[in-house]
Amino acid sequence: MAETGMDFVYDAGLKKIDEQLKSAEALDTKMGVLVAFLGALIAGLLAALLASDTTKVRTLISARITQVGFAATAILFAGDLYFAFQAFRMRRLYSGVRFQDLVSWADEDLQDTKRAFVPTLIRAVNMNEQALKVKQQNALRAVWLVFVTLLVLLAVTISIGVELLKHSGG
Repeated sequence: MAETGMDFVYDAGLKKIDEQLKSAEALDTKMGVLVAFLGALIAGLLAALLASDTTKVRTLISARITQVGFAATAILFAGDLYFAFQAFRMRRLYSGVRFQDLVSWADEDLQDTKRAFVPTLIRAVNMNEQALKVKQQNALRAVWLVFVTLLVLLAVTISIGVELLKHSGG
């Protein structure tokens, strides 16, 4: 039996939905890695702070530039985590036609059944596009904000190094 236009449209709709679901899953994986990276970075900073000599830490933290840098870094970390979790957060994605809806069509002509469910596929594709767009925007914001956070953290690290050199007599 030759494939009709309806077969092509229906199969293309199912393929598009499958691609959307895979894209959402890939984004979730990337955001999970990003959140884990941020957690490791925070844990590393806390470990370094707790292992440091408290008198030197007080001297370093008392510098105005360091205080501003740490405050900016903390705010950026909060933003990083917010956008990463927004991108990672479950959103309802539609996988097309529900099996329960198909059961009543079991004795019908295949072309009629596909024709009846194409509007459902179109709705699912459109709704998934909207959900994916929000996920992608939040993921992009999270990635750029992490980049800015790392730049600020680098600047803070440099300023701490400068303060250490000043206080060591160098």
